[in-house]
Amino acid sequence: MNKPLIALTLGFALTTAAVAAPPATSTTALENLLACKAGSDFTEAQVEQAFHAAGLSRDPGSVFEPKDKAVALFGGTVASADVSVSNVHKSLHVYLNNVDHTRLAHTWSVTTVDDAAQTEEPSYIKQTDARHTLHVGAADDYEGYSASVTCQIHP
Repeated sequence: MNKPLIALTLGFALTTAAVAAPPATSTTALENLLACKAGSDFTEAQVEQAFHAAGLSRDPGSVFEPKDKAVALFGGTVASADVSVSNVHKSLHVYLNNVDHTRLAHTWSVTTVDDAAQTEEPSYIKQTDARHTLHVGAADDYEGYSASVTCQIHP
């Protein structure tokens, strides 16, 4: 076989492989944690690492916020985020700006109205398995965000 043809074929194969795998973004780990998939788990250290990779830093009040630039997530920007890990439950919260919470909830098939939520607009909840619950919350103008996403894991 001809050397230029081999090089061309090899180059095409490498180019195709590079195009087939989309690059991971700085928010990929955070998005995966927030998906709250059945059987998933996280530690506080894993969440903090995902926050830092996304561009969030811990505030003196122990809330994570964007510092140098806006952090894009789910079509909006992150206002703040928090994680709580205890013997009772684990929870990961992200508060977003410029996101329609209803559209976000429907994108993830979270369609059950959360009657316990104390929001003016309906908030949504989905039990992904016996231990995992995904919440998509409505805006809270007083707190200054347009939507929230929470993954809760109970032991």
